[in-house]
Amino acid sequence: MNNTLWKFLDDTGTFVARNPHKLSRLYFPLANNNILSSITPTLHGDIKTDLHSFLTPPATTEDLHDSRYNRNFWLYIKGIGAWSAASGHVTESLVEAGMLWHKVIRVNKRLGIKAGFTNFIPVNNDPVEIMTVELTNLGKRKLNITPTAAIPIYGRSQDRLRDHRHVSSLLNRIKIDKHGVIVTPTMSFDERGHKINSTSYFVLGYDSHGNAPTGCFPTLLEFSGEGGNLDRPEAVLKNLGPKRKPEFTRQGKEAMGGLRFKSLNLAPGKSVKYVIIMGITHVKKPLKIFKKFNLQKKINHALKLNQEFWTEKISSISLSTHNKDFDRWVRWVTLQPALRKVFGCSFLPDFDYGRGGRGWRDLWQDCLTLLLINPKEVRRTLINNFAGVRLDGSNATIIGKNEGEFIPDRNNIQRVWMDHGLWPFITLNLYINQTGDTDILFERVPYFESKNKDTILNHILLQHKRPFTKIGRHGNFLLEGGDWNDSLDMAREKGESVAFTAAYAGNLIELADLLEKINYKKQIINDLLKKARRLTKNICKNEWLTVKPGSGFFNGYYDNRGRRIGGRHKNGVRMTLTGQVFPVMSGVAKDEQVKKIYKSAKRFLWDKKLHGFRLNTDFGKVYPEMGRAFSFIYGEKENGSFFSHMNIMFANALYKRGFAKEGYEVLNSIYKMSMNTNLSKIYPGLPEYFNSDGRGMYHYLTGSASWLVLTMLTQVFGIRGNMGNLLIEPKLVKEQFKRSSKISVATHFAGRKIKVNYFNPRKLTYGKYKVGRISINGKIVSGIPIKRSLFLKLTSKSPNNTIEIYLSPR
Repeated sequence: MNNTLWKFLDDTGTFVARNPHKLSRLYFPLANNNILSSITPTLHGDIKTDLHSFLTPPATTEDLHDSRYNRNFWLYIKGIGAWSAASGHVTESLVEAGMLWHKVIRVNKRLGIKAGFTNFIPVNNDPVEIMTVELTNLGKRKLNITPTAAIPIYGRSQDRLRDHRHVSSLLNRIKIDKHGVIVTPTMSFDERGHKINSTSYFVLGYDSHGNAPTGCFPTLLEFSGEGGNLDRPEAVLKNLGPKRKPEFTRQGKEAMGGLRFKSLNLAPGKSVKYVIIMGITHVKKPLKIFKKFNLQKKINHALKLNQEFWTEKISSISLSTHNKDFDRWVRWVTLQPALRKVFGCSFLPDFDYGRGGRGWRDLWQDCLTLLLINPKEVRRTLINNFAGVRLDGSNATIIGKNEGEFIPDRNNIQRVWMDHGLWPFITLNLYINQTGDTDILFERVPYFESKNKDTILNHILLQHKRPFTKIGRHGNFLLEGGDWNDSLDMAREKGESVAFTAAYAGNLIELADLLEKINYKKQIINDLLKKARRLTKNICKNEWLTVKPGSGFFNGYYDNRGRRIGGRHKNGVRMTLTGQVFPVMSGVAKDEQVKKIYKSAKRFLWDKKLHGFRLNTDFGKVYPEMGRAFSFIYGEKENGSFFSHMNIMFANALYKRGFAKEGYEVLNSIYKMSMNTNLSKIYPGLPEYFNSDGRGMYHYLTGSASWLVLTMLTQVFGIRGNMGNLLIEPKLVKEQFKRSSKISVATHFAGRKIKVNYFNPRKLTYGKYKVGRISINGKIVSGIPIKRSLFLKLTSKSPNNTIEIYLSPR
């Protein structure tokens, strides 16, 4: 690994990056439940509450380095001239960041000045981003400086960025307060139906003594000047003071949060501070919110609460292995499902889906990590989620902002993803095993777009019945509008997903097993098993391909002309990773086939340069009979990139089947690609995918994060529920005991905090050891799984419920 970008500072995951301003697409998230931000080392990025309420202009990854719009802070230095402390020339820069706080230090040695910016969003859900600015004189002579905060106020929907940009600015009503600028447009502009607006956008500030600015530049034109721009603003370059003008002359203009502070002499070694409050409010008055943060001590307290809240949130699951960097990296991955819950899939600069919100699949997969931490809190969420299922077994595709709120289709485009019926049961089954709560199956919830109520179990049965009404001529479920790979979207009529037919077969077996445990109707259990066996037999008989002696793999799909896409082709062997993951995970593939699949994956999908598994081989052509994926350049997105989600599900499947060595290799490849920042060019965490350059793309908002945490806890460490009792089944390999014979994981079970210590004195690998002596808080226990009742006797407040497990030779 070549981590040249950043290094960790402590076990909570705080890191420092040197000169990150030299990278073009680097960003960091800030959020609470009511406001969302992205921020870069030059303070670019945007601030918004939803699709239609952006304080600053919407920013894509390309805007991060090309746009003049950022959170700027200008200095006019007497005798020298103007300098942008946020994005102007620097000798060096540094970013220090932790759990949702971000600090930039920028040094200009020629000017002899250092600027520090700390940005965060308070956890009390007030809709503001707070920025503190500290300026320090590094030189030997005093500097006479005139500071000006410069925050462009866009103040409307992302849709107005191009359409009706000028017309919508005419709606702006700008109020100058002594602390800054407040903009309240008269209407929300939308040709489908204009609405009276009540949302206000504001930029307010003060210095370290609580003094208000001396004046404001409330419009873009007043700040930049005719012929000027945000990189060369006339108000700063000429050191012009704010002018008194009739209020009406400023209305209906592009707004600006230009806050001029009092000029001062900054002595050598001395510092001065400023606070800028940037916010959007739909209900509360801006000044009422501002009063909560109008003193430096209030800011310090809010930052402390922020750091404590997010650190506690990600401490619910933590690792202690021989590799501290890996343990700390996992903390950032653990944060990612919480980020996607508030950001959806769209509100960071990659803008994956463009229109905001999470999809159906995201809803269920993000719950995987959350329910491992606190299943009791997730129960109500799970119940509400089933209200998105229709009477025919299909479902709403978009999740609303409120729990239990669903929207039929994305962008009003009707589409069915054939895999959608799969995920709810996978998540619910994990919940039931973690808690033993089988009563949830019989909770009654309504169907989507219907007043009919039914049990959750019947919702699940309908979801698994529907695919059998959509079977292709090769005996697999029709692909319809796509599956997990939603860019396989042009094979609606004759396309088949072998991969997810196998996944459904696995679900049917798991569902039958669960129903048998609760003594449910035998006829239904037998029907589920019969269907599963039929699907399994067809896949094993007709979809197994042997293209090289000693290896083999499954065909994953049929195209819209009914042609098998996997196997030998004139352009070379075609293989998909997805086509292997679900036969392995579901149990459709036999053990001998799993060995051959892995051998084939290493031969055809493994990249020898970047050391990772690609999503598919290069099909070598645009493939309109299959989907848009094959129109992407090979190595990007769903066409042959190193897709984190499918890689981690591959690892999960291998661990689940007892192939721990192989699973470890897959997980380790993704970790190493993330940590090779010379190529990945990202902060700690897991991106959606890596491209052929090894660059991490679409950082933070990815379902792979939940699957990694799930895999580490339930498969690698083997700590998982079994109908409410605790199963201990580690699949640790010798590489994980390199530097120590002890490794640990801290988590929750039965509402109790537990720390599990594994001792492996002989450093044996998986398959060579067995679980030996087990003790809880020093008392020997016998029998696996460990009864839930034993944990319920432990105090729920103790942070030190310790399980010690010795691994002894077989």
